[in-house]
Amino acid sequence: MFDFDLLFTHSTLLAGVLSLAGGIAVALLVWSLYATHQQIAGHVQVTEGRLAQIDSVAFKVLIPFARPFATIWAGIAEKAQERAAVRGSRSNFLAVRTRIRGELIAAGSPEGITPDEFLGLLIVCGIVGLALAVPTGALAADINPSLAISIMTGLTLMGFFWPALWLGGRLKKRKLSIRKTLPYALDLLCLSVEAGLDFTQSLARICGKLGKVALADEFMETLRHIQMGRSRSEALRDLGERCDVEELSSVVSSLVQADELGASLGPILRIQADQLRVRRGQRAERLAMLAPVKLLFPLIGFIFPTIFLMIFGTLIVRFYYDNPLR
Repeated sequence: MFDFDLLFTHSTLLAGVLSLAGGIAVALLVWSLYATHQQIAGHVQVTEGRLAQIDSVAFKVLIPFARPFATIWAGIAEKAQERAAVRGSRSNFLAVRTRIRGELIAAGSPEGITPDEFLGLLIVCGIVGLALAVPTGALAADINPSLAISIMTGLTLMGFFWPALWLGGRLKKRKLSIRKTLPYALDLLCLSVEAGLDFTQSLARICGKLGKVALADEFMETLRHIQMGRSRSEALRDLGERCDVEELSSVVSSLVQADELGASLGPILRIQADQLRVRRGQRAERLAMLAPVKLLFPLIGFIFPTIFLMIFGTLIVRFYYDNPLR
């Protein structure tokens, strides 16, 4: 005969075990979420020193939101490094992160942004672009659904890629500033060296002459490395790698070679300055030759239609009104 009391007892016991296991699982989940929240909160806090590095109002608003994502990217990078060390393989994520770090350093570390914060900014700006795209697409959906989808996609992509475009613009502007200032800086350095000053004293002197430009900041950083005990060759190599400017890398290679061979720096600096002026003239000629090609679009798109309208518009109007068949 079937024992209902035994079945009820077993069912009650099983339900109690399942409830206990579920409670433990929920407690562990809450504890894990709380620990993760505390860890992220420690990284999200933006100190006064960090805020002092940020000049742009937009970044003062965006960077606190990007800090949680930066913490997540930092954890992923740490796990990727451990996995790469065990397997002996190269991680694509670490390669992208290293490339972003190099571009940020070459751009002068604008706003003090780290590679992980930059990756977080990509996500935050993508979310902002999506938030702007949804209501805009909803308004345009009544007119044309295809147009609404295009607008939503375009705004989302614009938001996502805005940090990359901003970094590219800063990098290009800084490299252009270094290229423009380098020949004049080499002339000053050559005069100082030939006047009897050593290389370190010459760098310190021309940094004050150059003023607040990117090259002066890089020379000051090189000077600090030398004063901290690094050799001149290592400090110069770091200068070339930091700036990632072809002309400066060529000058650095010549200076390192002269330092290793014990040659005089004055003639080498003078030759490098002359070569840089020749390169600058050639670059200006190349840009001048590209000017007619760049003018084709505004000519075809704006100027030619206006000319055609002025020439043939009056003829069409006169033909229309003088036509006897009208």
